[in-house]
Amino acid sequence: MTMSIGNQISAIRNEQQLTQEQFGELFHVTRQTVSNWENEKSYPDLQILIAMSNQFDVSLDTLLKGDSKMVEAIDKERVLGKIKHEKSLVDFFTGAGTGLVASCFLSSASTIRTVVMIVGFAMIGIGWYKRAKSDKEVFKYMEEHGQE
Repeated sequence: MTMSIGNQISAIRNEQQLTQEQFGELFHVTRQTVSNWENEKSYPDLQILIAMSNQFDVSLDTLLKGDSKMVEAIDKERVLGKIKHEKSLVDFFTGAGTGLVASCFLSSASTIRTVVMIVGFAMIGIGWYKRAKSDKEVFKYMEEHGQE
């Protein structure tokens, strides 16, 4: 039977005869963080899991396969990071485009004004397109994972 990540961390720490404080120092986290991992209140990030794997000669596959909740949490974190990145791009394009278009209303008619307006509207369009694409991906993810 496979052990949860919390039980695996606890077992590794006890095998090495380390306190939670000593274990935490190896990975630059607090004793409380180690306690939270062992009690499955939170999970170590992927970089720390890789460091644990290297430090204690335990395969990353073994650490991850033992706990489906952990794998799900890592996947969710990855998706949330992608969503935040996409939102930043949407905000940039729509904000910058709106700023360009708005500034054109304050200037006199010229070729430059026309070009700036076209660029501004194009940026707004790109922002809207990215937003629609991002929303579609979020809805697909939520459907696949049974979330509302």
